[in-house]
Amino acid sequence: MPYISFGINEKTVTAAALGISFISLMLSFTSTGLGSFKIVVLAVCILCLIFNAVVYQVGFFILPFITGILKVREIRTGGFEIPPSQDVILKRVGGVYYSAQFQYAKLYESAAAGVQEEQTSYMDLWERAVASIDYPFKFCLISYPEDIIKFREDTETNRAAAQLRLGREREKPRPDAITLDKWEREVAKQNELLARLSSGEKPLGTLMYIMTMAVGVSPAAAIAAVKGQANELKATFSNALNVEISDLKGEDMKKCFDWEVAFPPALKDLKGSI
Repeated sequence: MPYISFGINEKTVTAAALGISFISLMLSFTSTGLGSFKIVVLAVCILCLIFNAVVYQVGFFILPFITGILKVREIRTGGFEIPPSQDVILKRVGGVYYSAQFQYAKLYESAAAGVQEEQTSYMDLWERAVASIDYPFKFCLISYPEDIIKFREDTETNRAAAQLRLGREREKPRPDAITLDKWEREVAKQNELLARLSSGEKPLGTLMYIMTMAVGVSPAAAIAAVKGQANELKATFSNALNVEISDLKGEDMKKCFDWEVAFPPALKDLKGSI
């Protein structure tokens, strides 16, 4: 089946679904002589509304599935192409193909939190992980100010939960030393965050993603190469650091690609796109 070149995203799909729902609703109320067909028209209207709600909630998962079935590829300005899988971005330059893939990086611990020895150890692990990669990649970090009140409330909640688990472990006849150490560290970490807030330090939120690129003589070769690099990055950082790496697809991938040029200047726009 040949590819169809067409720009498809959450906005176009939801707009089409809403348009079909509106037309179906108008037909069911204004047209006469439809008979039992009116029930079918109303059913189409309801199904389109349900589909629209699903796309709005989980469009990042639904759209790649739809484009994969329909073999739809998206051609963007500058000669960039998004294949039906919507998990990489391709461009042909000088007879070869460049393929880029984006990944989301979720840090469970910050190097800024904890004692000096933990910070030094974390940065040492980070340097070793980066040094083990033998091809270029980009690690992008976008910072934004957090709501201080909400951040304090969340921190106090996390501290209370850690203190509760620590107390329960201590009450056991034979408390586990490793578990005790874990929750003692967590309580100390939350106390340090609260102390830094009390000293006037403002909390910062972070959004992190990784971009890697590969070259191939064909689109399939370029895609295979970049996916191999992405899998290696995922394994390296997940094993060496307390980081969860996940591949980005659909609208999430397109946002990161657009952010390579310009990211949302307003805080509400940035949080609205996360």
